[in-house]
Amino acid sequence: MPIYDYQCECGLRFERSVKFDARDKAQLCPSCDQPAERLMPASVNGVFVHEVTGPGPQNTGISSLDAHIDRVIGQSAAQGWAAHEQRVTDKKEVLRNNPGATGESLSQEPDGSWRVLSGGERGFQDRAQAINKAAMDFLGKKKRPAGRA
Repeated sequence: MPIYDYQCECGLRFERSVKFDARDKAQLCPSCDQPAERLMPASVNGVFVHEVTGPGPQNTGISSLDAHIDRVIGQSAAQGWAAHEQRVTDKKEVLRNNPGATGESLSQEPDGSWRVLSGGERGFQDRAQAINKAAMDFLGKKKRPAGRA
């Protein structure tokens, strides 16, 4: 819980750990047991982190803003997972209706639906993947330092 400063009319200034929701409620003075009002700070020091340095959002120090950012990220993740689950369901349906087809023989149409590649299309895909693998292997060998296999 945060710590707040309180000032009593008897002159005593004291700190109290209070829940955020109850911070503006008068607290009983430990000296005279009279209600003491919260003392507002003369200045507030802090740093606003505006540069994102990692994969997640930085803590801005403003709880309502941070909560909103977390909520938006959560909603985005939920939508992404729902879309992923729908794609998997759609693919399984196409495979169920085409016995013998595999996930490698599926192609996504511009409208987002899935279909099984024809024999000729599958041959083109296999050749393209072989060319890509050869290129990646070649580039991988070029990046290795001299003297290493």
